[in-house]
Amino acid sequence: MALLDYLADFAKENKISRELGEKILAEAFLVLYRRKFGKDYKNLEIHIDRKLQLFQIKQVVEEVTDPVTQITAEEGLKYTRKKSLKVGDEVHVPLSMEEFADRQGISILKQSIKQKLTEVQRDWIYNEFIARQGTLVNAKIKSRTDKPIPGYLALLEWRDAEAFLPLTETIPEEEIHPGTTVKAILLKVNPSSTSFSEPQLILSRACKEMVVELLKLNIPELMDGTFSIKAIARKPGEVTKVVIQSTDESLDPASVTIGKQGVRIKPIRAEINDERIEIIRYSDDPKELIKNAVVQSRVLRNRTAEVYHVEINTAEKLSRVVVPNEFVAPLIGKKGSHQHLLEEVIGYRISFIPQSEFQEELAEKQKEVDKILGLTEVEEAEVELVEEESIPLEMLPFSRDQIKILHKAGFKDVAEIIEQCYSIERLSEVCNISLDEAVAIWQVIKDNITIEDEIVEE
Repeated sequence: MALLDYLADFAKENKISRELGEKILAEAFLVLYRRKFGKDYKNLEIHIDRKLQLFQIKQVVEEVTDPVTQITAEEGLKYTRKKSLKVGDEVHVPLSMEEFADRQGISILKQSIKQKLTEVQRDWIYNEFIARQGTLVNAKIKSRTDKPIPGYLALLEWRDAEAFLPLTETIPEEEIHPGTTVKAILLKVNPSSTSFSEPQLILSRACKEMVVELLKLNIPELMDGTFSIKAIARKPGEVTKVVIQSTDESLDPASVTIGKQGVRIKPIRAEINDERIEIIRYSDDPKELIKNAVVQSRVLRNRTAEVYHVEINTAEKLSRVVVPNEFVAPLIGKKGSHQHLLEEVIGYRISFIPQSEFQEELAEKQKEVDKILGLTEVEEAEVELVEEESIPLEMLPFSRDQIKILHKAGFKDVAEIIEQCYSIERLSEVCNISLDEAVAIWQVIKDNITIEDEIVEE
């Protein structure tokens, strides 16, 4: 019959087995059956061989109170080869297709079959694709749509499954024409129970994972373990910042990833609408990492930012970064956008300090040290201890943290500090501490030992 042909064609198109097709057909007829006899009934059996047969399962009773599910023994003998029936036996009573063959019934049946097949297909899609969530896929764009959500309908090369690329997940200002094949991240696989109106496979070209997977695809060192991505921050359409660590100190992640004359990075940028990619060499030292990230920031044409000084507060994840005056505004960016990217990829909050402002601050702090040592502005002094013997750090009331900082910088004796680090900037740099912390160390020294100065007249 035509209905069986319809089911066979639909099942073949959706790649389902005969057994599953029969199950779907049975469930569809049950919908129609309940429409005719009542929603609480399910005593329907379907046989499919060369033709479709419907049977109503009835139980033999002495007195029929429900003709849909019950039958007398005398009436039941008409539908069985048995010579006798007893109470409790089951009888298969044939049903004629004509009972369901009105136009509305057939329409409901076809609609039910299609819905059941769609449910099966969505289960299949979920099971096939859930393991590939977060991976890079090739998608051929079919068409642009504005309802219910603006975006692109696409066909995945793998398994020919339909997916959806929301406009919000595209790269700003890119135009994708029907027939174009693009790479995208399989961002989300919705469960089969999700509303049919909501796409099941969601794509993205704007997420950070897009750049990560493209780098892995094109840079062998990322696949063989020589390089590893430690952090990434992205503003789609403008810039992606990637921190890469190398297990081989002789290989610079930035130069290797970019390649000679950009031969390696250009194909990646071409896939993301020529978006800029900045490769930052990883360091365990937060100050060095911050310097690397700022230097790689191409915020002024044909110029690289210099970093004069970096102070960090590891406990609160704060940093002060001194750069040339003209770099402060570009490094912050419009509404702080560039600064936020740097903070995301580094893991520290950043305050950019103009070099001129830092020099003024430095001069003021040096005056504090000079005052502690009793020096005047017109004097140039070489300070030295009166005592000839060495003074271990532990003999002075430095705090535990100060002792730890000085030991880490290689100091064991107060004389070493005085000889090597009279400049407040020098002590700050050597010990990786702020100017205020350097002043505090000098204050402890001055309060507890006698220092004399050898005055050099100008």
